[in-house]
Amino acid sequence: MIAPLLFLAGVAAAAVVDLESRQSASQITTVDLSVNWGTPVRRILYGVPNIKNQIPSSFYTGMGFNYLSAGAAQFVNATGWIFGGYTGRFQDVLSNFQTARQFNAQFILKMSDLWGTDGTQGSGGVYPGANGDFTEYNAYLTQLVSDLKANGMTSNIKLLIWNEPDLTTFWNAPQSQYFATWNHAVQFLRANLPGVPIAGPSFAGMPSSSNTWWTGFLSTVKAAGTEPDVYTWHLEGSSTDPNNDLQNSQPAMVSLLNSFGLPIPEFIIDEYANVNEQNPASAAWWIARFERFNMSGLRGNWLSGANLQDFLAGLLWKSGSTYFANGEWQVYNYYATSMTGFRVATTGSTDRLMDNFAVVGTNIVRILVGGRLVTGTYELQIKNLSALGLATSGSISVTTRQFSFSGTEGQEGAPTNLGVVVHTYSGNVLSFPIFQTDTVTTWAFEFSF
Repeated sequence: MIAPLLFLAGVAAAAVVDLESRQSASQITTVDLSVNWGTPVRRILYGVPNIKNQIPSSFYTGMGFNYLSAGAAQFVNATGWIFGGYTGRFQDVLSNFQTARQFNAQFILKMSDLWGTDGTQGSGGVYPGANGDFTEYNAYLTQLVSDLKANGMTSNIKLLIWNEPDLTTFWNAPQSQYFATWNHAVQFLRANLPGVPIAGPSFAGMPSSSNTWWTGFLSTVKAAGTEPDVYTWHLEGSSTDPNNDLQNSQPAMVSLLNSFGLPIPEFIIDEYANVNEQNPASAAWWIARFERFNMSGLRGNWLSGANLQDFLAGLLWKSGSTYFANGEWQVYNYYATSMTGFRVATTGSTDRLMDNFAVVGTNIVRILVGGRLVTGTYELQIKNLSALGLATSGSISVTTRQFSFSGTEGQEGAPTNLGVVVHTYSGNVLSFPIFQTDTVTTWAFEFSF
Protein backbone atom coordinates (compact mmCIF):
# COMPACT_ATOMS: atom_id res chain seq x y z
CA MET A 1 0.00 0.00 0.00
CA ILE A 2 1.19 3.53 -0.78
CA ALA A 3 0.49 5.76 2.19
CA PRO A 4 -0.99 9.11 1.15
CA LEU A 5 1.48 11.57 2.60
CA LEU A 6 4.58 9.45 2.25
CA PHE A 7 3.84 9.26 -1.46
CA LEU A 8 3.21 13.00 -1.51
CA ALA A 9 6.55 13.64 0.10
CA GLY A 10 8.29 11.92 -2.80
CA VAL A 11 6.78 13.89 -5.69
CA ALA A 12 7.63 17.27 -7.05
CA ALA A 13 5.61 20.22 -5.79
CA ALA A 14 4.53 21.17 -9.31
CA ALA A 15 3.18 17.68 -9.87
CA VAL A 16 1.16 17.88 -6.64
CA VAL A 17 -0.35 21.22 -7.63
CA ASP A 18 -1.24 19.81 -11.04
CA LEU A 19 -2.80 16.73 -9.44
CA GLU A 20 -4.92 18.85 -7.10
CA SER A 21 -6.01 21.22 -9.83
CA ARG A 22 -7.48 18.30 -11.77
CA GLN A 23 -9.73 17.15 -8.92
CA SER A 24 -13.42 17.66 -9.62
CA ALA A 25 -15.91 18.72 -6.95
CA SER A 26 -17.04 15.10 -6.80
CA GLN A 27 -13.65 14.18 -5.35
CA ILE A 28 -13.17 16.97 -2.80
CA THR A 29 -14.01 16.86 0.91
CA THR A 30 -13.64 20.11 2.84
CA VAL A 31 -13.08 21.57 6.30
CA ASP A 32 -14.05 25.14 7.20
CA LEU A 33 -12.12 26.19 10.30
CA SER A 34 -14.17 29.38 10.68
CA VAL A 35 -17.45 27.59 11.55
CA ASN A 36 -17.83 26.14 15.05
CA TRP A 37 -20.35 23.29 15.19
CA GLY A 38 -20.05 22.73 18.94
CA THR A 39 -18.99 19.62 20.83
CA PRO A 40 -18.88 16.22 19.11
CA VAL A 41 -21.97 13.99 19.17
CA ARG A 42 -20.18 10.67 19.87
CA ARG A 43 -23.11 8.27 19.97
CA ILE A 44 -22.29 4.76 18.83
CA LEU A 45 -22.77 1.00 19.49
CA TYR A 46 -24.75 -2.21 19.73
CA GLY A 47 -23.70 -5.71 20.89
CA VAL A 48 -22.32 -6.59 24.35
CA PRO A 49 -22.05 -9.85 26.34
CA ASN A 50 -24.88 -10.94 28.59
CA ILE A 51 -22.29 -11.41 31.36
CA LYS A 52 -21.29 -8.18 33.05
CA ASN A 53 -17.58 -7.30 32.98
CA GLN A 54 -16.76 -10.13 30.56
CA ILE A 55 -15.14 -7.57 28.27
CA PRO A 56 -12.59 -5.37 30.09
CA SER A 57 -13.93 -1.87 30.70
CA SER A 58 -11.06 -0.26 28.79
CA PHE A 59 -12.57 -1.51 25.53
CA TYR A 60 -15.84 0.26 26.33
CA THR A 61 -14.36 3.54 27.48
CA GLY A 62 -11.72 3.47 24.76
CA MET A 63 -14.26 3.48 21.94
CA GLY A 64 -16.65 5.94 23.57
CA PHE A 65 -19.43 3.47 24.41
CA ASN A 66 -22.58 5.45 25.23
CA TYR A 67 -25.53 3.78 23.50
CA LEU A 68 -26.75 0.19 23.46
CA SER A 69 -29.67 -1.55 21.76
CA ALA A 70 -30.59 -5.05 22.92
CA GLY A 71 -33.46 -7.41 23.58
CA ALA A 72 -31.76 -10.80 23.97
CA ALA A 73 -32.19 -11.77 20.32
CA GLN A 74 -31.05 -15.33 19.58
CA PHE A 75 -30.13 -15.81 23.22
CA VAL A 76 -29.04 -19.44 23.14
CA ASN A 77 -30.28 -20.42 26.60
CA ALA A 78 -33.72 -18.82 26.62
CA THR A 79 -36.73 -18.17 24.45
CA GLY A 80 -39.24 -15.36 24.32
CA TRP A 81 -42.68 -14.84 25.83
CA ILE A 82 -44.52 -16.75 23.10
CA PHE A 83 -42.40 -19.87 23.64
CA GLY A 84 -43.12 -20.32 27.33
CA GLY A 85 -41.88 -17.15 28.98
CA TYR A 86 -39.09 -14.61 28.76
CA THR A 87 -37.40 -15.02 32.16
CA GLY A 88 -34.00 -15.98 30.74
CA ARG A 89 -34.11 -13.33 28.07
CA PHE A 90 -35.13 -10.66 30.54
CA GLN A 91 -32.14 -11.51 32.74
CA ASP A 92 -29.96 -11.05 29.67
CA VAL A 93 -31.60 -7.69 28.95
CA LEU A 94 -31.14 -6.66 32.59
CA SER A 95 -27.43 -7.48 32.38
CA ASN A 96 -27.12 -5.42 29.20
CA PHE A 97 -28.97 -2.54 30.83
CA GLN A 98 -26.65 -2.68 33.84
CA THR A 99 -23.64 -2.59 31.51
CA ALA A 100 -25.08 0.48 29.82
CA ARG A 101 -25.71 2.13 33.18
CA GLN A 102 -22.16 1.29 34.33
CA PHE A 103 -20.84 3.46 31.50
CA ASN A 104 -23.62 6.08 31.73
CA ALA A 105 -24.91 4.95 28.34
CA GLN A 106 -28.43 5.13 26.96
CA PHE A 107 -30.29 1.85 26.45
CA ILE A 108 -32.82 0.92 23.75
CA LEU A 109 -34.92 -2.13 24.65
CA LYS A 110 -36.04 -4.17 21.65
CA MET A 111 -39.36 -5.40 23.03
CA SER A 112 -40.08 -7.70 20.09
CA ASP A 113 -37.02 -9.81 20.96
CA LEU A 114 -38.45 -10.41 24.43
CA TRP A 115 -41.77 -11.32 22.84
CA GLY A 116 -39.87 -13.95 20.84
CA THR A 117 -39.82 -12.66 17.25
CA ASP A 118 -36.08 -12.25 16.74
CA GLY A 119 -35.79 -13.81 13.29
CA THR A 120 -35.47 -17.36 14.63
CA GLN A 121 -39.16 -17.90 15.50
CA GLY A 122 -40.08 -19.67 12.25
CA SER A 123 -43.63 -20.90 11.81
CA GLY A 124 -44.09 -20.91 15.58
CA GLY A 125 -44.15 -17.15 15.64
CA VAL A 126 -47.27 -15.56 17.10
CA TYR A 127 -48.03 -11.91 16.43
CA PRO A 128 -50.14 -9.75 18.72
CA GLY A 129 -53.48 -8.33 17.61
CA ALA A 130 -54.65 -11.17 15.37
CA ASN A 131 -58.39 -10.70 14.86
CA GLY A 132 -58.18 -7.72 17.17
CA ASP A 133 -57.27 -9.90 20.17
CA PHE A 134 -54.60 -8.40 22.45
CA THR A 135 -55.21 -10.65 25.46
CA GLU A 136 -51.80 -12.35 25.43
CA TYR A 137 -50.00 -9.17 24.44
CA ASN A 138 -51.59 -7.37 27.39
CA ALA A 139 -50.30 -10.10 29.69
CA TYR A 140 -46.82 -9.64 28.20
CA LEU A 141 -46.94 -5.85 28.49
CA THR A 142 -48.19 -6.05 32.07
CA GLN A 143 -45.33 -8.35 33.07
CA LEU A 144 -42.78 -6.25 31.21
CA VAL A 145 -43.87 -3.03 32.88
CA SER A 146 -43.71 -4.75 36.26
CA ASP A 147 -40.22 -6.11 35.60
CA LEU A 148 -38.90 -2.78 34.32
CA LYS A 149 -40.14 -0.98 37.42
CA ALA A 150 -38.87 -3.67 39.79
CA ASN A 151 -35.37 -3.48 38.31
CA GLY A 152 -35.06 0.29 38.10
CA MET A 153 -35.23 0.28 34.30
CA THR A 154 -37.30 3.42 33.84
CA SER A 155 -34.55 5.98 33.22
CA ASN A 156 -31.85 6.16 30.52
CA ILE A 157 -34.00 3.78 28.51
CA LYS A 158 -36.10 3.93 25.35
CA LEU A 159 -38.69 1.30 24.47
CA LEU A 160 -38.56 0.02 20.89
CA ILE A 161 -41.84 -1.74 20.25
CA TRP A 162 -40.91 -3.80 17.20
CA ASN A 163 -37.71 -4.34 15.23
CA GLU A 164 -37.98 -4.24 11.41
CA PRO A 165 -41.71 -5.00 11.17
CA ASP A 166 -41.52 -4.26 7.44
CA LEU A 167 -39.59 -7.53 6.97
CA THR A 168 -41.49 -10.83 7.14
CA THR A 169 -38.51 -12.26 9.01
CA PHE A 170 -39.66 -10.24 12.02
CA TRP A 171 -43.37 -9.54 11.33
CA ASN A 172 -45.13 -12.20 9.29
CA ALA A 173 -48.65 -10.82 9.65
CA PRO A 174 -50.77 -8.13 7.94
CA GLN A 175 -49.46 -4.58 7.90
CA SER A 176 -52.72 -3.34 9.43
CA GLN A 177 -52.19 -5.70 12.38
CA TYR A 178 -48.79 -4.13 13.02
CA PHE A 179 -50.27 -0.63 12.97
CA ALA A 180 -52.96 -1.74 15.46
CA THR A 181 -50.27 -3.36 17.66
CA TRP A 182 -48.22 -0.16 17.62
CA ASN A 183 -51.19 1.93 18.76
CA HIS A 184 -52.12 -0.58 21.44
CA ALA A 185 -48.59 -0.82 22.83
CA VAL A 186 -48.01 2.94 22.87
CA GLN A 187 -51.29 3.61 24.66
CA PHE A 188 -50.56 0.87 27.21
CA LEU A 189 -46.98 1.98 27.86
CA ARG A 190 -47.79 5.68 28.15
CA ALA A 191 -50.53 4.88 30.65
CA ASN A 192 -48.31 2.59 32.73
CA LEU A 193 -44.80 4.01 32.21
CA PRO A 194 -45.40 7.73 31.79
CA GLY A 195 -42.32 9.65 30.74
CA VAL A 196 -40.41 6.67 29.36
CA PRO A 197 -39.61 7.48 25.70
CA ILE A 198 -40.95 5.25 22.95
CA ALA A 199 -38.84 4.67 19.85
CA GLY A 200 -39.84 3.44 16.43
CA PRO A 201 -40.79 2.29 13.94
CA SER A 202 -37.30 0.86 13.33
CA PHE A 203 -38.11 0.01 9.72
CA ALA A 204 -35.48 -1.64 7.57
CA GLY A 205 -36.79 0.47 4.68
CA MET A 206 -35.75 4.10 4.45
CA PRO A 207 -38.19 7.02 4.76
CA SER A 208 -39.94 7.68 1.47
CA SER A 209 -43.32 8.96 0.30
CA SER A 210 -43.51 5.86 -1.91
CA ASN A 211 -42.99 3.43 0.98
CA THR A 212 -46.42 2.35 2.25
CA TRP A 213 -44.98 1.18 5.57
CA TRP A 214 -43.85 4.72 6.28
CA THR A 215 -46.90 6.52 4.92
CA GLY A 216 -49.25 4.06 6.59
CA PHE A 217 -47.40 4.33 9.88
CA LEU A 218 -47.39 8.12 9.92
CA SER A 219 -51.06 8.28 8.96
CA THR A 220 -51.87 5.82 11.76
CA VAL A 221 -49.91 7.54 14.53
CA LYS A 222 -51.22 10.98 13.61
CA ALA A 223 -54.82 9.79 13.75
CA ALA A 224 -54.31 7.95 17.04
CA GLY A 225 -51.93 10.40 18.71
CA THR A 226 -49.33 7.66 19.11
CA GLU A 227 -46.30 9.27 17.51
CA PRO A 228 -42.98 7.93 18.81
CA ASP A 229 -40.86 10.17 21.00
CA VAL A 230 -37.87 9.17 18.87
CA TYR A 231 -38.05 8.13 15.22
CA THR A 232 -35.76 5.23 14.33
CA TRP A 233 -34.90 3.46 11.11
CA HIS A 234 -32.04 1.44 9.64
CA LEU A 235 -29.36 2.24 7.07
CA GLU A 236 -27.77 -1.11 6.28
CA GLY A 237 -28.47 -1.44 2.57
CA SER A 238 -26.29 -1.04 -0.49
CA SER A 239 -23.35 1.34 -0.25
CA THR A 240 -24.23 2.62 -3.72
CA ASP A 241 -27.88 3.40 -2.90
CA PRO A 242 -28.15 7.21 -2.54
CA ASN A 243 -31.08 6.78 -0.14
CA ASN A 244 -28.98 4.60 2.16
CA ASP A 245 -27.14 7.69 3.33
CA LEU A 246 -27.97 10.25 6.01
CA GLN A 247 -27.33 12.98 3.46
CA ASN A 248 -30.57 11.96 1.73
CA SER A 249 -32.36 9.91 4.39
CA GLN A 250 -32.47 12.59 7.10
CA PRO A 251 -34.02 15.27 4.82
CA ALA A 252 -36.45 12.65 3.50
CA MET A 253 -37.62 11.96 7.07
CA VAL A 254 -38.07 15.65 7.76
CA SER A 255 -40.03 16.05 4.52
CA LEU A 256 -42.29 13.10 5.36
CA LEU A 257 -43.10 14.43 8.82
CA ASN A 258 -43.81 17.87 7.40
CA SER A 259 -46.15 16.39 4.80
CA PHE A 260 -48.20 14.77 7.58
CA GLY A 261 -48.09 17.85 9.77
CA LEU A 262 -46.20 15.99 12.48
CA PRO A 263 -43.55 17.49 14.80
CA ILE A 264 -39.88 16.70 14.25
CA PRO A 265 -38.32 15.11 17.37
CA GLU A 266 -35.04 13.22 17.77
CA PHE A 267 -33.93 10.79 15.04
CA ILE A 268 -31.77 7.70 15.68
CA ILE A 269 -30.38 5.24 13.15
CA ASP A 270 -30.50 2.23 15.43
CA GLU A 271 -28.63 -0.02 12.98
CA TYR A 272 -26.15 1.37 10.44
CA ALA A 273 -23.52 0.02 8.02
CA ASN A 274 -23.76 -3.20 6.05
CA VAL A 275 -21.29 -5.94 6.88
CA ASN A 276 -18.79 -4.89 4.19
CA GLU A 277 -18.73 -1.37 5.62
CA GLN A 278 -17.46 -2.50 8.99
CA ASN A 279 -13.87 -1.41 8.47
CA PRO A 280 -11.80 1.70 9.34
CA ALA A 281 -12.51 3.66 6.16
CA SER A 282 -16.28 3.21 6.20
CA ALA A 283 -16.44 3.72 9.97
CA ALA A 284 -14.85 7.13 9.55
CA TRP A 285 -17.27 7.92 6.71
CA TRP A 286 -20.27 7.09 8.92
CA ILE A 287 -18.85 9.09 11.83
CA ALA A 288 -18.58 12.13 9.58
CA ARG A 289 -22.22 11.75 8.51
CA PHE A 290 -23.59 11.37 12.05
CA GLU A 291 -21.61 14.34 13.32
CA ARG A 292 -22.82 16.54 10.46
CA PHE A 293 -26.48 15.74 11.13
CA ASN A 294 -26.19 15.71 14.93
CA MET A 295 -27.73 12.25 15.04
CA SER A 296 -27.14 9.13 17.10
CA GLY A 297 -26.13 5.96 15.32
CA LEU A 298 -25.96 2.42 16.65
CA ARG A 299 -23.64 0.28 14.58
CA GLY A 300 -25.28 -2.82 13.10
CA ASN A 301 -24.42 -6.22 14.54
CA TRP A 302 -23.90 -8.85 11.83
CA LEU A 303 -22.82 -11.66 14.14
CA SER A 304 -25.26 -14.39 15.19
CA GLY A 305 -26.13 -16.73 18.03
CA ALA A 306 -23.85 -16.40 21.06
CA ASN A 307 -21.53 -14.12 19.08
CA LEU A 308 -24.38 -11.62 18.69
CA GLN A 309 -24.02 -11.00 22.43
CA ASP A 310 -20.26 -10.53 22.34
CA PHE A 311 -17.33 -8.70 20.73
CA LEU A 312 -18.87 -5.19 20.81
CA ALA A 313 -20.71 -6.09 17.59
CA GLY A 314 -17.47 -7.15 15.89
CA LEU A 315 -15.14 -4.34 16.97
CA LEU A 316 -13.21 -6.88 19.05
CA TRP A 317 -12.19 -10.53 18.83
CA LYS A 318 -10.43 -12.81 21.26
CA SER A 319 -7.81 -15.48 21.60
CA GLY A 320 -9.06 -17.91 24.21
CA SER A 321 -10.62 -15.58 26.74
CA THR A 322 -8.35 -12.62 25.98
CA TYR A 323 -9.96 -9.85 23.95
CA PHE A 324 -8.13 -7.70 21.44
CA ALA A 325 -9.08 -4.76 19.22
CA ASN A 326 -9.30 -4.81 15.46
CA GLY A 327 -8.59 -1.89 13.15
CA GLU A 328 -12.12 -0.53 13.21
CA TRP A 329 -12.12 -0.33 17.02
CA GLN A 330 -8.96 1.77 16.69
CA VAL A 331 -10.90 4.31 14.59
CA TYR A 332 -13.60 4.63 17.26
CA ASN A 333 -10.90 4.87 19.91
CA TYR A 334 -9.23 7.75 18.09
CA TYR A 335 -12.63 9.40 17.56
CA ALA A 336 -13.55 9.09 21.25
CA THR A 337 -10.26 9.90 22.92
CA SER A 338 -8.28 12.13 20.53
CA MET A 339 -10.90 14.15 18.67
CA THR A 340 -11.67 16.55 21.50
CA GLY A 341 -12.39 20.26 21.35
CA PHE A 342 -15.03 21.69 19.02
CA ARG A 343 -16.30 20.48 15.68
CA VAL A 344 -15.82 22.60 12.59
CA ALA A 345 -17.90 22.59 9.44
CA THR A 346 -17.19 19.93 6.85
CA THR A 347 -18.56 18.73 3.52
CA GLY A 348 -18.25 15.37 1.84
CA SER A 349 -17.38 14.79 -1.79
CA THR A 350 -20.31 15.19 -4.14
CA ASP A 351 -19.97 11.58 -5.27
CA ARG A 352 -20.92 10.84 -1.59
CA LEU A 353 -18.02 8.41 -1.19
CA MET A 354 -15.42 10.44 0.73
CA ASP A 355 -16.03 12.47 3.87
CA ASN A 356 -14.28 13.79 6.95
CA PHE A 357 -14.86 14.80 10.55
CA ALA A 358 -12.69 17.61 11.97
CA VAL A 359 -12.12 19.12 15.39
CA VAL A 360 -10.09 21.98 16.76
CA GLY A 361 -8.50 21.21 20.11
CA THR A 362 -5.99 23.09 22.18
CA ASN A 363 -3.50 24.29 19.57
CA ILE A 364 -4.15 21.29 17.33
CA VAL A 365 -6.45 20.36 14.44
CA ARG A 366 -7.41 16.72 13.89
CA ILE A 367 -9.17 15.49 10.75
CA LEU A 368 -10.42 11.92 10.33
CA VAL A 369 -11.17 11.02 6.70
CA GLY A 370 -13.16 8.06 5.44
CA GLY A 371 -14.05 6.52 2.11
CA ARG A 372 -17.16 4.40 1.65
CA LEU A 373 -15.76 1.30 -0.06
CA VAL A 374 -13.99 3.43 -2.63
CA THR A 375 -10.55 3.67 -4.17
CA GLY A 376 -8.99 6.52 -6.11
CA THR A 377 -7.49 9.94 -5.53
CA TYR A 378 -9.49 12.46 -3.53
CA GLU A 379 -8.60 15.88 -2.19
CA LEU A 380 -8.87 17.37 1.29
CA GLN A 381 -9.33 21.15 1.37
CA ILE A 382 -8.87 22.97 4.69
CA LYS A 383 -10.30 26.47 4.44
CA ASN A 384 -10.01 29.67 6.50
CA LEU A 385 -6.77 28.89 8.29
CA SER A 386 -6.74 32.50 9.46
CA ALA A 387 -9.59 31.58 11.85
CA LEU A 388 -6.88 29.88 13.93
CA GLY A 389 -4.64 32.93 13.82
CA LEU A 390 -2.51 31.53 11.01
CA ALA A 391 -1.36 33.56 8.03
CA THR A 392 -3.36 33.26 4.80
CA SER A 393 -0.31 31.76 3.09
CA GLY A 394 2.76 29.91 4.23
CA SER A 395 3.56 26.34 5.20
CA ILE A 396 2.11 23.81 7.64
CA SER A 397 3.59 20.56 8.97
CA VAL A 398 0.98 17.77 8.81
CA THR A 399 1.25 14.43 10.59
CA THR A 400 -0.54 11.42 9.08
CA ARG A 401 -1.82 8.43 11.04
CA GLN A 402 -2.81 5.27 9.20
CA PHE A 403 -5.62 2.95 10.39
CA SER A 404 -5.07 -0.51 8.93
CA PHE A 405 -7.47 -3.45 8.84
CA SER A 406 -6.90 -7.19 8.67
CA GLY A 407 -10.52 -8.26 9.15
CA THR A 408 -12.88 -8.51 12.10
CA GLU A 409 -10.69 -11.19 13.69
CA GLY A 410 -7.39 -9.43 12.93
CA GLN A 411 -5.63 -7.67 15.78
CA GLU A 412 -4.45 -4.11 15.12
CA GLY A 413 -2.64 -1.70 17.38
CA ALA A 414 -2.83 2.07 17.50
CA PRO A 415 -2.71 3.85 14.13
CA THR A 416 0.70 3.99 12.48
CA ASN A 417 2.41 7.37 12.56
CA LEU A 418 3.57 7.92 8.98
CA GLY A 419 5.55 11.01 9.84
CA VAL A 420 5.35 14.69 8.94
CA VAL A 421 5.07 16.40 5.57
CA VAL A 422 5.45 20.17 5.16
CA HIS A 423 2.79 21.63 2.85
CA THR A 424 2.79 25.09 1.38
CA TYR A 425 -0.53 26.88 0.97
CA SER A 426 -2.02 30.15 -0.21
CA GLY A 427 -5.39 31.90 -0.42
CA ASN A 428 -6.19 30.84 3.15
CA VAL A 429 -6.65 27.23 1.94
CA LEU A 430 -4.47 24.17 2.47
CA SER A 431 -5.08 21.31 0.02
CA PHE A 432 -3.50 17.93 -0.43
CA PRO A 433 -4.52 14.62 -2.02
CA ILE A 434 -5.80 11.48 -0.33
CA PHE A 435 -4.56 8.40 -2.18
CA GLN A 436 -7.18 5.77 -1.32
CA THR A 437 -5.45 2.66 -2.62
CA ASP A 438 -7.79 0.14 -0.99
CA THR A 439 -11.33 0.20 0.40
CA VAL A 440 -10.61 -0.40 4.09
CA THR A 441 -7.57 1.64 5.20
CA THR A 442 -8.12 5.21 6.38
CA TRP A 443 -6.22 8.21 7.70
CA ALA A 444 -6.16 10.96 10.29
CA PHE A 445 -4.30 14.23 9.64
CA GLU A 446 -3.08 16.50 12.43
CA PHE A 447 -1.37 19.87 12.58
CA SER A 448 -0.54 22.29 15.36
CA PHE A 449 -1.11 26.04 15.37
